[in-house]
Amino acid sequence: MKVTITEGKNKKSYNVPTQWNEISLDKYIKAMTVLESTKDDNDIDKAIKLLNCLSGVPVKDLYNLEVKSINKLGAYLREFFSSEPNDELKHIIKIDDIEYGFHPKLSDMSLGEFVDLENYNKNTIENLHHILSILYRPVIKKDKDKYLIEEYKPSKERAELFKKKLTVDDFNGASVFFYDLERQLMINSQKSLIQKMKKKKKDLKEQTDSH
Repeated sequence: MKVTITEGKNKKSYNVPTQWNEISLDKYIKAMTVLESTKDDNDIDKAIKLLNCLSGVPVKDLYNLEVKSINKLGAYLREFFSSEPNDELKHIIKIDDIEYGFHPKLSDMSLGEFVDLENYNKNTIENLHHILSILYRPVIKKDKDKYLIEEYKPSKERAELFKKKLTVDDFNGASVFFYDLERQLMINSQKSLIQKMKKKKKDLKEQTDSH
């Protein structure tokens, strides 16, 4: 949907998304942050800030619109946010000819993966691009529906790439999947951590006994 802002003799057109697959991860993070921070705002202020996030129309220009135009855009926002994005998990997403595979077995994640996920999950929305960069990594081997992904190494570059190029339809299923398994993963990972700590303690004891 196009929104045209007239300022004097100048006209500027902006794209307002009408489908979830038109919203990048970056815009999604900003919009969800606005929704959280504007809970006590009036409906007009909230609509203005959301429209600014989603379309890029400057806030000052939105405030200069006629009330009927703001009401029309507010109705659009209510309808848009009441719709449901795709919640089917995409096991593989493709960006710039590179395939990224969703972690094939979350219950077997490494200690490093778990620790980073736990840290980022303290502020899930703000860190969603980092969380997805852990869950989706380049595919190094593929056979029909089965695939292997790169060994985990933190990657700010991949997180920033996802922030710019993933859409809500790309990652929403992964987010739902991750949230549903979060408690189970925490239990499994804590068990794994305890086992590793026990092994480390045993190895240290054996080294000490051998001297």
